[in-house]
Amino acid sequence: MPEPARGLILFEMKTLATALLFALPAAALPVIAAAQASPQDHPQNETDNGRVIIQIPPVGELPPPEPLQIPPIEDFNPETDPEVTPLDETPEVGIEGEDIVPEDIAPDYSKLSPRAERAAKLDDLFAKLAEREDEESANLVAEEITAIWTESGSASVNLLLRRGSEAAAKGDAKLARKMYNHAVDLSPEFAEGWARSARLALTQKQYNRALNESLKALALEPRHFYTLWTLGNVLEVLNRPDDALETYREANRLYPELKVVKDRLAELENEVEGTVL
Repeated sequence: MPEPARGLILFEMKTLATALLFALPAAALPVIAAAQASPQDHPQNETDNGRVIIQIPPVGELPPPEPLQIPPIEDFNPETDPEVTPLDETPEVGIEGEDIVPEDIAPDYSKLSPRAERAAKLDDLFAKLAEREDEESANLVAEEITAIWTESGSASVNLLLRRGSEAAAKGDAKLARKMYNHAVDLSPEFAEGWARSARLALTQKQYNRALNESLKALALEPRHFYTLWTLGNVLEVLNRPDDALETYREANRLYPELKVVKDRLAELENEVEGTVL
């Protein structure tokens, strides 16, 4: 065979080998690598003037890959296999295996009238307030109660109450008195208006007014612990320590962590009843 023709055939075979090399699956690569090692190692390879002609086995002669052994699902038994626990049977546990106690769930007030809803919310909050054993968490509950008390249902009265409170905090008793007077005139059934007016009267040493307005506030909101505090102060000024003591006790029962009441109650009990030996 002429040399140019032989060279062309070899070139075409090399080209075909390269194409098959990239087309073959990964399992065929070790076979091809072994075939490329050397003519001495593979005497079946033909040579031509020192050049190796690689004999590539047909794809069909390659051994098929072994299938993966996947165990059937039925082999897993959740009743006997401790590593498998159904999701719906997972126990709820907390720290160190204790049962999880859900957080307080807000009651559903949607079916109540606004008046009944207000009363129900206050009942729930007062129950929490009585259970709190630290001042910080008790104060948070008391703030929620106060937020309900300060809502009159009238934007005008709410504004008057807010301006009166701001004026009182700044020491402007005259403006505060004007705002509180307007508030109770517009809404005489609004307990918070009377409560704040009574406190202002006490700071102005108008004791009879403070007494009367405290009683009006408590007639509308008997659990108003701040008004009970005001009333106790007035009764002490009027030299009625026994009545003041009972008033403080009631405020302490409703709001055990109210510091001003708790401290004064202890002092007054010592003064009125003496120290028990």
